[in-house]
Amino acid sequence: MKPGLIALILASLIAACGVPAPAAPSVDPLHGQYSATGGGGALPAVQALTARFKELHPGVAWIVTETGSDAAISLTTSGNVDVGFISRDLKETEKTKVNALSIGFSGTAVVVNVSNPVTNLTRDQVRRIYLGEITNWSEVGGNNEAIRPFMREPNAATRTSFESYIFGSTKPTYAKAVTEIFEVEATFSAVTSFRGSIGIATTGARTGQETKLRMISIDGIAPTPENLADRSYKIERPLYLVYPADPSQVKPAVQMFLDFAKTPQGQQIAAAAS
Repeated sequence: MKPGLIALILASLIAACGVPAPAAPSVDPLHGQYSATGGGGALPAVQALTARFKELHPGVAWIVTETGSDAAISLTTSGNVDVGFISRDLKETEKTKVNALSIGFSGTAVVVNVSNPVTNLTRDQVRRIYLGEITNWSEVGGNNEAIRPFMREPNAATRTSFESYIFGSTKPTYAKAVTEIFEVEATFSAVTSFRGSIGIATTGARTGQETKLRMISIDGIAPTPENLADRSYKIERPLYLVYPADPSQVKPAVQMFLDFAKTPQGQQIAAAAS
């Protein structure tokens, strides 16, 4: 008897005996690859949230990149990424393009070269350094060494939060000695290269892992996770996930991710990572 005929007969016998055929494996409806991009201040929180969401939904894969808060808005609006993340409040012109979901706060730290003995500055001292009124570390309890101040570019969220707290509503006129630099890596390179340097950077693991620079206290309050959580450290900025304002443009998996981020567990994960 031919093998094909035997298989047909066996299949008929199984069907006649009422034995069900094996069920096809179910496919995770969320299965797929999704993208998230945005500002570095929110990056650790988003990485932690997407990692936990993947554990809950193994069929989901995330590509998470850092491109800046402005780019996050633009790329989310255009549909080039599935979800964005920002470390500032939405501008009025952006509120019709995207919705925002709060995932806590991040801090902006004042950083110095690790060889600098200064561990604390007052708000007024920082202000006067960047205005050029204090030019030597010996004036604030440090070594007899010229201060070399660095500042991020105007649209950086770190700079916005720094200026808001240090200068209030007054637009600062920075001293000629202040060097403007772009991106966090350039900040790390500058501050670690010059003994008399001072700059700003996002608080968190990335900055904390730099062994050649140190975050300092402001008015006696260090930029620790605990002081950020209870809002006692004042140079802070809000963190948000952003997604299309049109609900039809939000993919089902992204909506589930946003719903997860709203939960107490999601909020706790974001807070612990920031």
